[in-house]
Amino acid sequence: MRHFIRHPSDFPILVSSEESSNGDQASLCNISQGGLACQLPRAFSPGTAVTMYIPSLQPDYRISGRVTRCIPCAKGFRVGIQFNDKAESFKSRMVEQVCLIEHYRRELDPEGRVLDSEAAAQEWIARFGSQFAKSFSG
Repeated sequence: MRHFIRHPSDFPILVSSEESSNGDQASLCNISQGGLACQLPRAFSPGTAVTMYIPSLQPDYRISGRVTRCIPCAKGFRVGIQFNDKAESFKSRMVEQVCLIEHYRRELDPEGRVLDSEAAAQEWIARFGSQFAKSFSG
């Protein structure tokens, strides 16, 4: 049973471990307060300690976790990663919000609306900020 609401995402991330110190390119599938799921080209063993980076949004941002599952899928492996502690969970909440805002900004483009990141953040917070805050209040 899931303890946290997962929010979809579609951003490229890097996942590194002791075996892959340069990082493997991954596609972030979803993220929540407790962890994330991503698609990787190779398998990671459950229990493997990993560090994740989201260079397209916050180049210096790192979050650490541990692989909880690795399931074969059409384009490689869907890997579940649990964040290591509450501090990592809190940091993930901030990144999750940035991912959702960026996703919102990209969705506006087909409508012919183009917003910079700041304007998209202000609009998203006005429209969805209270719902996002409620999703973490137990």
